[in-house]
Amino acid sequence: MSSNLLLIKGNSKPLNILSQVDFPLNHALTHVAQETAELLQHIYSDQSDDTNSIKTVAIRAIEPEYMQVIAAEPLTQRELEVLQLIVDGYRNPMIAEKLHIAEGTVKIHVRNILKKLCADDRTQAAIRALRSGLVC
Repeated sequence: MSSNLLLIKGNSKPLNILSQVDFPLNHALTHVAQETAELLQHIYSDQSDDTNSIKTVAIRAIEPEYMQVIAAEPLTQRELEVLQLIVDGYRNPMIAEKLHIAEGTVKIHVRNILKKLCADDRTQAAIRALRSGLVC
């Protein structure tokens, strides 16, 4: 697995979360990180030496039709916990151990999450969750 770094100007430490997650999610996060890096690079190239100037960054959000679906059938607190762990790169056995539940229960939660987010797989669910602000 390759390590991808996102460096933000003025920050002495790189954000190295992408090297800590599995490939499908890593690939999706890399795409989002590249979009973000390009936006930040564009903003900083336009910025004068005034360090107090404020700029706005627009990152593509979830499509409105998915927001309506999410609002119509919201995730339970436990599903949100499972979803956060999916976004963090955990697999089902690790999620089960961390939440002290059976792996079969995790699979049920994952199925419900995919259905409620209209996602085909965990990666798509993670992207929609991040873009909608359901998880961090």
